[in-house]
Amino acid sequence: MVTTLYISPNEAATLSGASASAVSRAMEQRIVRTKHGKRGAVIDARDVGALQVFVALPFRLPVVLKRRIATWLRTAEVGEELPLSDALFVRKSVAIEESTSRALRYVALRERFLEVNPDVQGGEPVIRGTRIAIRGLAKQLEAGETFEVLLEEYDYIDPEAFEFAVLWASANPRRGRPLGIAAASSFGRAELAELVRSGQAEPGLREDLAVLAGETTDDLGPIA
Repeated sequence: MVTTLYISPNEAATLSGASASAVSRAMEQRIVRTKHGKRGAVIDARDVGALQVFVALPFRLPVVLKRRIATWLRTAEVGEELPLSDALFVRKSVAIEESTSRALRYVALRERFLEVNPDVQGGEPVIRGTRIAIRGLAKQLEAGETFEVLLEEYDYIDPEAFEFAVLWASANPRRGRPLGIAAASSFGRAELAELVRSGQAEPGLREDLAVLAGETTDDLGPIA
């Protein structure tokens, strides 16, 4: 059961195709529904469809009309029309409905797969029930690894977790400094190898981490 329908501004931008500044402006103008969470303002995932509409518009609309459209889109059925004037109306298309559905699916996948536990990988977001870093998994896919290979390597992970990892990592880029030697020294051999491959450790510590892992840098392969 999904306990929240809210997503971060970065997630809204990734899912709608809007720029971060466009999402921020929609929040400031109260076009989309927001609330304040633990890490700042978040957006109702059902407004992703509206953001996609406004991005595609070849002309500007007054803020009051954007608010009206966004509110209407939350409950409108596909094919319904909203008259804005005698000559202008909005029709809810299949594409808009699919965009909103993708956002709601993302929220459901996030609840299923995202785990942040200070006792697991030092608090790095992982696939729930595992020690596999989400960003590391996404980097492997971005580097060209195929789903087939990863499904074989991680045969204990739900295939939908890979889809989620790519979306989540795209919307949540790493901030701050990479993991250093002090934090890395608490990890096991296999986990250290994964840290180097996924690029989660400071570049200058590659050889030191290889020693801790009991491998050579050649054994560990290239950094993702």
